[in-house]
Amino acid sequence: MWTLSRARRSAHATLLIATVVVLGAGLLGQVYLIQRVLAARAAAPAEPVFSVAIAAQNPAWLARKLAFTMRRGDGGSGAWAACAAPCAAYPSRALLNTAVIAATLEPGSQGTDSAGQPYNDHNLTKLCGPGAAANALFFWGAPLAHSGVGAFTDTANHVTTRWNDDHNRSYLLYLGWYAALPGWPHAGMMDTHDPSAGVTLYAMRDGLNWEASRHDTAGWKSYFYTITWWNHSSAKDLHRAVADDVAVAGVPVVAEVQARLLPTWEPDGRPINHFVTIVGYDDAKGEYYYTDTCGHSTGCGSLADGGVHSVPQGQMWAAIAAIPVNTSTADGAGDGGYVW
Repeated sequence: MWTLSRARRSAHATLLIATVVVLGAGLLGQVYLIQRVLAARAAAPAEPVFSVAIAAQNPAWLARKLAFTMRRGDGGSGAWAACAAPCAAYPSRALLNTAVIAATLEPGSQGTDSAGQPYNDHNLTKLCGPGAAANALFFWGAPLAHSGVGAFTDTANHVTTRWNDDHNRSYLLYLGWYAALPGWPHAGMMDTHDPSAGVTLYAMRDGLNWEASRHDTAGWKSYFYTITWWNHSSAKDLHRAVADDVAVAGVPVVAEVQARLLPTWEPDGRPINHFVTIVGYDDAKGEYYYTDTCGHSTGCGSLADGGVHSVPQGQMWAAIAAIPVNTSTADGAGDGGYVW
């Protein structure tokens, strides 16, 4: 997780109190008051000072993806896989098997690593991007719970820590600082600044596609995932993306959210940009189900350690729409949407 205190975000954010009304028993059937951070305007793309190597997706593939006619290429699928492409109707409820991913938890900023050595690295509590990606990639066959023991060096400050498979940390750290995407200026989904700005939506999309494709150098860029910016989307669009990914493809959606709008975070305090993994939905209850790899015991900020959490569907959308959209490819930008 990381805060909105950086100038590029705080300059475009205005605190507002908004009453969100979601109609229909199938969605929420309730009115709730939440504190939202809304973009006063979508941040205009700036000329990047430093740009990551953004993977260009095939236009024809992207058109099919947005038309919901794409299917997984690895033979995997969800419970609703027999649905035609595009699927005309989805089940009212779908939830992935979360037994393994519910244990994923980022390390704290200080403490003792798995080798028993003390450490201090503030960037370890900013690994929500790799954490959310790790949970998503489990459904593509990634070795989330059996990556073994490894030494991992923070590329921003060169602090080295050692981790094993407890809380699925070894694979999480691999994604953060060691995954080697073709054409990228550095290894890992995280940036190389200290303190780190975390993971952009571009890095999330490309990291997921690279790992899900099992490092297919020919077709990884347009393998499965793409970005949808929330200002070009809606709560209805998000629901269809979640239903199609979870019920048909059998994989989660990764969303960038304002963490304080989620029920697993204290509502008061400075706004926090955060990544969560949406693993299911229940339309009768009007809920989404998600995992959050930021922990309470590690001092990351969440009120829980792992697990699977429920949130009203309208509240999840509000948390996504609270992030100012910044589509710039500049390092530290690329905010305001979800990857599906």
